[in-house]
Amino acid sequence: MRLRLLSLCAVALLAGATACSSSNDSRRNDDAGTVDPGGSGQEPEVPDRTACTGLTVGPGTYDWTVEHGGRTRAYRVHVPPGYDATRPAPAVLAFHGFGSTEVEMESLTRLSTLADTEGFLAVYPRGLSYAEVNGATDPRLEDTRGWNGAACCGASRNTVDDVGFVDALLKDLDTRVCVDTRRTFATGFSNGGFFSYRLACERASRFAAVAPVAGMEGVTACNPSRPVPVLHIHGTNDPTIYYGGGNNLGPFGTEYPSAEESVRRWADRNGCGDAPVQTYQQGDSTCVAYTGCAPESATASLCTVQDGLHAWPGSPRYNNGTRDLDATREAWRFFQARPRTEGAPLPIP
Repeated sequence: MRLRLLSLCAVALLAGATACSSSNDSRRNDDAGTVDPGGSGQEPEVPDRTACTGLTVGPGTYDWTVEHGGRTRAYRVHVPPGYDATRPAPAVLAFHGFGSTEVEMESLTRLSTLADTEGFLAVYPRGLSYAEVNGATDPRLEDTRGWNGAACCGASRNTVDDVGFVDALLKDLDTRVCVDTRRTFATGFSNGGFFSYRLACERASRFAAVAPVAGMEGVTACNPSRPVPVLHIHGTNDPTIYYGGGNNLGPFGTEYPSAEESVRRWADRNGCGDAPVQTYQQGDSTCVAYTGCAPESATASLCTVQDGLHAWPGSPRYNNGTRDLDATREAWRFFQARPRTEGAPLPIP
């Protein structure tokens, strides 16, 4: 499996940017972009679902499209064996990194394989490339797919409403398969991790919990409508999205917080205690969690891979992802214990 990597400067030249950060010319970065500062509108109503009728899709892998913002947007869905079209099934949306695709995300995470044994729907949306946004014809720009993750990256420089696309995707998905609206979750890698944080901020009514990998919370004003449990996974030697935060994205982004700060913000929002407790330790990987939250399930957790690179833990073929932590399984364990409940809703300013 190959994930496409593009340097910041190469993408800048192709996309017509006028400058690159000279201090980072030697770095290769697969998740760079700029910012859409605007919001994505009011959260849509999310009805509870206890059963479904009239749906005919069965187990398999499907590539579907939906119209949004004047464009045809694509997504892949893996429906596991044993799926019953009359009974709501959990769904995990997995957002790829910048320069990648939904197919590569499926391969990187092996989420479909886990879905087969655990019985959830695995959903892989596809981001837009600069070519699609700008109408460019340079084929090299096809390798620039990404998400509007606020501080990072991809098509966000063109103010694409990716949150609205997710709304449209979920509405379309609900007409095809029986999705449990209380057990819909989001994960993402790098730029996709930034975007999953954005969904926690702006679509807390639909996403029960999120698990960003190698991506920070880059939203300027985050006001979730309810407490959202967060599991953040990151390597300390990540050369692309710095574990300690940074401002290395040049013309494609803004300064972003550290992994620890990203998680602490959610601990504060969710009313958790001040001191995290260790929940996992094996080899180079350690997880801690802020507990005592309101509700108790709304924990804010951080899994740190010591000396880890820009990788998906559990996938060693890509950037030496550690074998001491399986990000896919850890995220699913986290999600399983955290369906969306009424909980203690947060006030909307």
